[in-house]
Amino acid sequence: MSRIVVYTRTFFPVMGGLERNTFTLCRLLNEWGHAVTLVTETMEEDNRDFSFRVIRTSSQAQIMREVLRADLVLMNGGISVKVCLPALLFGKRYAPIYQSSDLFVRENDRGLGARVRSFLATWATLHVTVSRFAKGRLEKLLPGKKCLAVPNPIDAELVHLVEASAPAEKEFDLLFAGRLIDGKGIFHLIEALEMLRDRLTLRVAFAGEGEHQAQLVEAAAKRQISIELLGRLDRESLIQAYRKARVLVVPSSTHTEGNPLVIAEALTCGLPVIASDQGAMVEAIGDAGCCFKRYDAADLARQIEWMFSGGHLAECTRLTAARRVEFSLDAYAQGIRGVLAAAGLLA
Repeated sequence: MSRIVVYTRTFFPVMGGLERNTFTLCRLLNEWGHAVTLVTETMEEDNRDFSFRVIRTSSQAQIMREVLRADLVLMNGGISVKVCLPALLFGKRYAPIYQSSDLFVRENDRGLGARVRSFLATWATLHVTVSRFAKGRLEKLLPGKKCLAVPNPIDAELVHLVEASAPAEKEFDLLFAGRLIDGKGIFHLIEALEMLRDRLTLRVAFAGEGEHQAQLVEAAAKRQISIELLGRLDRESLIQAYRKARVLVVPSSTHTEGNPLVIAEALTCGLPVIASDQGAMVEAIGDAGCCFKRYDAADLARQIEWMFSGGHLAECTRLTAARRVEFSLDAYAQGIRGVLAAAGLLA
């Protein structure tokens, strides 16, 4: 039995893709007999019981104590200086799991922080990405380092909800699910819808909340685009939203995506996807959808029109079944076993 520390800055009751993936990772490692300790800086307590140990702290001293006891430290979310540095000093094996294709390199950041992250990345035991696209980028940055691509899975709870949910009448043609912020491309979507207004009648819903929600409503009204705001949804309500939609749209612009869980969730629900052409999303969607040029509202309009013409929607919907295999728990478990083997914890 190995002692494994998993660090993530945020965890339940925060309910995003990172938090759900962290839960799946810790539960899986615990089921395999490892002594798992999750360290998170989310101080708000959650009312559920976990099968693994959870420590909520921002204390550097406490984080160091947990790292000192570990055989392996996994950082879900990429390089964390406060975790990597003690792991390096104590001679512990550590591996960042990058949820963004930016990896440890941040645009226009060439200061001390960037140099420290690069140094700590160089000494990591191995690196884990959530897409083959990001793996290729990392191998160019750190030639010769161990790197594995392990796509985030659809967890058991969501699979159960999908299987238990009945097909619903289609109420939306397009569904956006995520934070309502400019970097997620929501205003490019509104621009595209304006271009299509005289050619297509589309019912559009936005699930989520964010700092640019008021501006979104204002922009849609100004362009005479009808949208429905669903607000922040729990998991069961989100599954119902997928069931009621025909297509998921992920128009992310300045926000660099890793492998958005909403894509895997949508495909699992039989929903094709239209997304910006960020490498990880192109890879995730495969033939079960289409991609447009990042930042290009006119191209987004063209891809939406393509999807709703010539039988493309039916064909892309049919192809979602093949894509969901890549995001299965079995595939994820095999990937994590590979991570443990590369870290020297499996014979």
